[in-house]
Amino acid sequence: MTGTVRPGFLALMLSSTQYKMFKFMVSILMLLILSAVLEGAEYGFIVINTVSSIVFILGVYAVGRSRRTLITLIILGLPWFLSEWTFTKSSRTIFTSMLFFIFVTITILEHILKAKEVTTDTLYGAVCVYLLLGIMWASMYGFLEYITPGAVFKGTDGEINTKLSTNELLYYSYTTLATIGYGDITSVTPVGRILSVLEAVFGQLYIAFLVARLISIYTTNALRKKG
Repeated sequence: MTGTVRPGFLALMLSSTQYKMFKFMVSILMLLILSAVLEGAEYGFIVINTVSSIVFILGVYAVGRSRRTLITLIILGLPWFLSEWTFTKSSRTIFTSMLFFIFVTITILEHILKAKEVTTDTLYGAVCVYLLLGIMWASMYGFLEYITPGAVFKGTDGEINTKLSTNELLYYSYTTLATIGYGDITSVTPVGRILSVLEAVFGQLYIAFLVARLISIYTTNALRKKG
């Protein structure tokens, strides 16, 4: 009797379409961690840009379920992808990167809301949305910071910081999203403040609606099986 060889988890993860959201989630986490660890390190930008490229590719792979969606993702994400490698960042590339993350976030969120059952793909997608929310709002802050340098945020020393790094924007975004509010970086303009308030409110509402939606799907399926 010939035994069947079962592929390992890593091989399965790399080949199966069932792990789209998981791979995308891992790539986002790796980008956030490496961006913080390798900031300012010699040749660290190569690693960060490589992981950013992986995030872009896996994001397109995870969300591009139709030709129209795929074309939209490439049009929005390609300028950001190229600007990271050619160091030609501008207000246009930052704006398109912001639209790219907004589009990816909304598309995954729509997939979760339309899900008929709670699967691992659904759960990983929910985590991806939360991680993407932080990046999405950080890109908004970055766009404001780029077009009006130093007029959006300041530190606790009272002096306006004219060169907030990407990590600082991500840090501020996630602390706002999670409503931690350390206060070491604060907004000083009406636009920055209302964006911060909206992010905090949206972060709390997302968790509340997500839990309610997942419980609703699970309960409906359980009642259907019993019936």
